[in-house]
Amino acid sequence: PPMLKPVLIAGILRCGHKMLISGPSKAGKSFLLIELVICLAAGIPWLGFDCRKSRVLYINLEIDEESLKDRINMIYDAFGISKDSMDNITLWNLRGCAIPLDQLAPAIIRRAKRFNCEVIVIDPIYKVITGDENNASEMGAFCNQFDKICTELGCALIYCHHHSKGTQGAKRAMDRASGSGVFARDPDAQLDMIQLELTDDLKNNVRDGNATAWRMEASLREFPNFKPINFWFRHPIHVLDESGELDAAYAEGSPQNNLGKSGKRN
Repeated sequence: PPMLKPVLIAGILRCGHKMLISGPSKAGKSFLLIELVICLAAGIPWLGFDCRKSRVLYINLEIDEESLKDRINMIYDAFGISKDSMDNITLWNLRGCAIPLDQLAPAIIRRAKRFNCEVIVIDPIYKVITGDENNASEMGAFCNQFDKICTELGCALIYCHHHSKGTQGAKRAMDRASGSGVFARDPDAQLDMIQLELTDDLKNNVRDGNATAWRMEASLREFPNFKPINFWFRHPIHVLDESGELDAAYAEGSPQNNLGKSGKRN
């Protein structure tokens, strides 16, 4: 049998494959991505998933350069790990300078080759989308650029996209990303994060009143789907719910949130 490509994120992603992280606007997706970048650079687990130590090109399209570097330092400090692995992270700040991906792809390939990067992160993709995100054929052509980058470099590509408008709890995880269904079908791994409704007891027990609760679900092509994982976002990092207190929580907008004790809708 052929030798499979090395695994970058255990049970989720291989080298040369594509991964989409989707979630609602202002959900802390960039913090989650920066955490993943640091975990890959340092070779430490991310949300409980082992990561292979890798060189990462992080393409930042949304945050100003000073704020991004501040976030990276904050997350390193919150993790309590050495910053030596920063040498494995190449930042490319393109806020205010973004161009469509079909024009940007050749420059991404050149830069990734220059720094011998094994992983490329694009955050977020709406800044470089070409065409109408609701048009399947145009989004198919857009996603072909991801394939071009992965094929030419042999590296993994991780990108971030937002949910469509409205509540998402009643939808399958793979259907929540905004735009054409191509976004659900194209990546080898899709991880979707959705906010959880907290009971009054949980709200009272949250140490940090600003903490929010989240659930991540997977749609994977290469590996079996894993059981949804729950975590807290305690700025600036996401922390696994190892106690299981969020297991019974429902996603925002889920039909179960409208059920009374009798099981009938209120």
